[in-house]
Amino acid sequence: MESRQNFQIQRNDPRYKAMHRALVMVTQGPEALPFHIIDISRSGLSFRYLGKKINKTDISAISLYHDYELLIDNIPAKAVSDYRLRDNLVPVRRGSLCFEDLTEEQQRKLENFISNFTEANAPSYS
Repeated sequence: MESRQNFQIQRNDPRYKAMHRALVMVTQGPEALPFHIIDISRSGLSFRYLGKKINKTDISAISLYHDYELLIDNIPAKAVSDYRLRDNLVPVRRGSLCFEDLTEEQQRKLENFISNFTEANAPSYS
């Protein structure tokens, strides 16, 4: 089993808890599945998923959804961490990633996503 080191994470932007059905697609292909977003900021997000660890090199761009609606596509991203949350028969994992070099349009759409699909205290960027 993996061990977690205790350390203070310094974030550039506050993270906001995502609403139910806020989803991220981190891999591509016919067998790719969307994962539930735990929290999100202007600089990155974390998500939970079941099963074996995702290879960090498999993540280069992500897509954000609410329900089945694609809201932002092809966001450049890089994996930051991935660890097991619970040791069940099927492991529950938490992955975190940071966004890289967003276009102005992607940044605007991300701010709208945060405003519309996170719980209370999310900022209004308009």
